[in-house]
Parts: sequence; C-alpha cells; structure tokens
Amino acid sequence: MKEISEIAEYALKLAESAGGEYAEAYFENSEATFYSVEQGRLNGSGHVESSGLRVRILKKGSMLTLSTNNLSRRNLERLIRFRPFRGTSISLSDENKASVRSVLKPRKEADPQKLLDGVLHIERGLAEKKYIKYRSIYAGVGKASSLMVNSEGSRVELESPSITSFMNFIVSKGGESRQRMMQFGGVGGFEVFDDSKILEHVEEEARNIYNVIDKGISISKIESSSIKSVVISPEITGIAVHESVGHANEADRVFGREAAQAGLSYIGKKELGSNVGSSEVTIVDDPGIENAYGFFFYDDEGVRGRKKIIVKKGLQSELLTNREYAARIGKKSTGSARSDDYSNEPLIRMSNTYLEKGSSSLDELVSEARNGVYIKSYTEWNIDDTRSFSRYQGNEAYLIKNGRMMEPVKNYALEKKTLDFWRALKMKGNDLEMFPGICGKGEPMQGMPVSMGGPSALLVFG
Repeated sequence: MKEISEIAEYALKLAESAGGEYAEAYFENSEATFYSVEQGRLNGSGHVESSGLRVRILKKGSMLTLSTNNLSRRNLERLIRFRPFRGTSISLSDENKASVRSVLKPRKEADPQKLLDGVLHIERGLAEKKYIKYRSIYAGVGKASSLMVNSEGSRVELESPSITSFMNFIVSKGGESRQRMMQFGGVGGFEVFDDSKILEHVEEEARNIYNVIDKGISISKIESSSIKSVVISPEITGIAVHESVGHANEADRVFGREAAQAGLSYIGKKELGSNVGSSEVTIVDDPGIENAYGFFFYDDEGVRGRKKIIVKKGLQSELLTNREYAARIGKKSTGSARSDDYSNEPLIRMSNTYLEKGSSSLDELVSEARNGVYIKSYTEWNIDDTRSFSRYQGNEAYLIKNGRMMEPVKNYALEKKTLDFWRALKMKGNDLEMFPGICGKGEPMQGMPVSMGGPSALLVFG
C-alpha cells in the first residue's frame, strides 16, 4: 500500500497546484473471479482486475474530474496539468476531517473453487425439477480496496470482499411458461452465500410458479380495476421503496441535474417535508446493515455513511445528498456519494433502503384485506420519469376471498400513482426482508450494488 499511498499523495499535490478551493485523489483496485453455468454446462469463467486513479479539482465553482489507469508520475503530470475553469455555482459542505483505515474481514473465506462448487450444487438440484425447462447461474467473488486523500487532510483507506450471483430460470407446462430472475449475495465472505439455502429458496419459487401456471386463473380488466385491497410481499415493498421513494429523494434528481438523463422527481424544492404516505410509512436508507449488498463505512468523498430517514410517519423527511447538494441546502452530507469505478464520478446513490416493519403477521394482513389480491413476486416493473406513477406486474399472486388466500391469479398488475400507493398503506407485517440489486444511474451508466426491502403490507385504496 506504500506505493499506492505515494501515488495518491503525489496526484493530490499536483491537483492542489491548480490553485482551486478543493482537491481530491482517489485510488481504487478491484478484482473478481466469476463463473457462468447454463443448462448444466460451465460456459464461461474469468478473472478480472482493475486499478486506477481519479482526481477531482474544484476551482471557481466548477468541478473537474479526471481519471487514468496509467499511474506513472509522468502521465499524472500530463493529466493534471493546469486547465481552464469555467465558473458555475458548485460548492462543498463543510465536513469533519476523516482519518481511518478499515479492512472488513469475512467470517467465512470464499475462495473461487468453493463458490463454483456451490453453484454446481444449486445447478444439480434445479436440474432434477423437470418443470424447470431452462436455468442459468452467474456468480462471482470479488474484493475491492480504495484510498481517498484530499486537500482538507482526510485520508480514508477501505477494503472489503463481496459475493454476487444471478439466477434465471423458466418454468413451463404445456404451451405456457414463466420466467423468474433472482439475485443473491452481499458484502462479506461465504456467510452471504449459503448454497443449500439458496437452492431451497429457488426450488420453492419454481414450485409456486408452476402452480400458478397449472392452477392459476385470469381476471378481466374490470375485475382487476375493482380490487381495493392489496397485500404486497417484502419483494414488492422493496422494489416500490427503491424506485418510487429512494430515487425520488436523491437530491440531484430533486434539483434537476438528472432531468436529461433519467427525469425529475415528484418531490421538488417546494415539496420538501410534505405528506407522501400514511402515518405507517417510515422509509430508511442505511449503509450500516452488516453483509447487505449496499453496505459501506465511508462514501467516496470520505464522509461517514449513516442511517437516513427519508420518510418519517408519512412525511418527507430527508434527502440523500453528497457534499455539493448538502451545501445547496445548508446541511452536512448524508454520506451518499458513490461511484462504481475509479473512472466515473461519484453520484448520489442509495445503499440499503427499506420500509420499517410493523407487528402483524401475513395471515392478519390477509384477514384484514377480506377480498383482494396478494402479490408475492413480480415479472417486471415500470415507472415514469418523475417517479409519480408505477406498475408492478405480478408473477406469483393469489386472490383473497373472505380473508383467506385462495387460488393463484395469472395476470394481476398493480398500477397506481406513487402518492396514492403510499397513502393507502394501512398495516405492516413483521416479516422484513432485504433483496440485493444493481441500481443503474448516471451517464455513462453506473451499476451500484444496493439492497431494498421491507415487510409485507396491506394497501387499501378508496
């Protein structure tokens, strides 16, 4: 690490010579070994490594971001030579100086061969299910380390391992088939990848989807539109939290930076603190959840990650910010600046975002619903560019009649305005679950590991 430290310190010195208000050097090294198994065959494997440096310089209200994987001093001198700056309005929030070295040790080491053995164990189990007509598994084990130094005296060294896996299978009967994609993994070692539990979970999902094909009924659009009570599972809660609340509360979207890339937000500057849900709705973003896919200690600006309450008892409470947007609203950064690679700028990103749980069982939610639908998983989701209207197409779903779960339904889709959705939430379950995912944002697109979740919940629409 001594050599890397010298490179980063030299890059910072060069950046400071530009005479700006702020300078920063960020070095990152990452490596991963991955495998792809399709229909019982190993059809791909590889090992990738990446190292490089990012430099940011703030001068006259403009932020210049530079990156390179050529770490020679000569190249750094060419890269970070004086450049003209055009003034805009960027400033940074005042933050505490950080001096930390954190190495996250896995509880169970995950070597690549052990990961491949686990993948093949899952594959063999799924191959025995004749109604699973197609299956593919991708899994990788990786490690990332970084060093950030800046002109304010901060120095943050981080290192952490991770495992990620994607599973895709198709269940079929007769001429009908349904596809299911699932993701597993997190930050840590083999403690985040239990192949036996994953196999058990995927087998259950496949059985249930087969049951939908075999015994499911279709309902008309009129019947669907007349449904007023909907019980959603933690999976549906999670995707709704992430897409319709998390993104809508990213400060760069609220202030319009993302307008040309991904849209705006139904929460504008005038809507901060407004009602967005019922009193049962408290939504949190917390990078400190151990082993979660969006776990981290410090963000890429050297700010300590912390728990944020985005919505508190139905009221918009807190935006996700980096140092730039924290300065705009006169607050400290929430530690939400992350990049997926040294070559990209850090953006405001979610970590682990969820609806706080309640005290009811799933049976109690179904009983209270009386008549309606229970949505357990989705095939796809859609949302508009202001996060104001969303649609969740059920994959595994069931009718509720007289307070009891009944036959599966094939074609129910929940389509609601975001505020109607969250204001309809009446009861929450005690079964909080988190689901890993890759969140896309930015131009060029950056895929960031996150988790999303919550408990089952009852929505009652007027």
